[in-house]
Amino acid sequence: MNEENLEQKQVAGLGENVFNNNAQATNQPVGLGEEESCYGKPERYDYSGVQLPENYCYNEELLNEFNELAGKYNLSQKSANELMSMAVKLTQLTGKNYSEAMAERQRQQTEDYKHSLINDREIGGSNFERTMRTANIAYTQFADADVQELLSKSGLNCHPKVVKMFYDIGRRMQNDSVYGVNIAAAPKENREDILFPTMER
Repeated sequence: MNEENLEQKQVAGLGENVFNNNAQATNQPVGLGEEESCYGKPERYDYSGVQLPENYCYNEELLNEFNELAGKYNLSQKSANELMSMAVKLTQLTGKNYSEAMAERQRQQTEDYKHSLINDREIGGSNFERTMRTANIAYTQFADADVQELLSKSGLNCHPKVVKMFYDIGRRMQNDSVYGVNIAAAPKENREDILFPTMER
């Protein structure tokens, strides 16, 4: 190989290295740019750019802990926002799973109440229909809409002890006796005196 060819080969080899280096150099700023966007904590973290669900608000104590952790690892605002967005999604998912689990637990508890009620020796079995008719007389009389909604949502409207309570009140109402005060024997014109002894006429 003559000197001219050797020089051309070296130049070609150098040229290839230069182009390769240029290609690598072109890629380097992208990597550096990404790194710079991930790191470099701001003076103060601001999550106004994070999209939150309706009626969602941050817990100040946890937010401060998150900020300390983000600052410890020198996270940029962009990185902190991305992590915060993920944390919000996880919180939503956890809340949804919890709500579903609680709803299922409530459903199962209500089913247990119903089973106990139907099989109760005193008011269940063959006595069930009669018991419910009598209990509902008191239930509709003394439990207003709010109380009925509360008992229904909690499943307590099927709890044997709650039904027994209203059943006992219903029986007393049918016997013209309320809360242990027998007013059946009193003259009709004096019933108001018994229920409202201080009322002036």
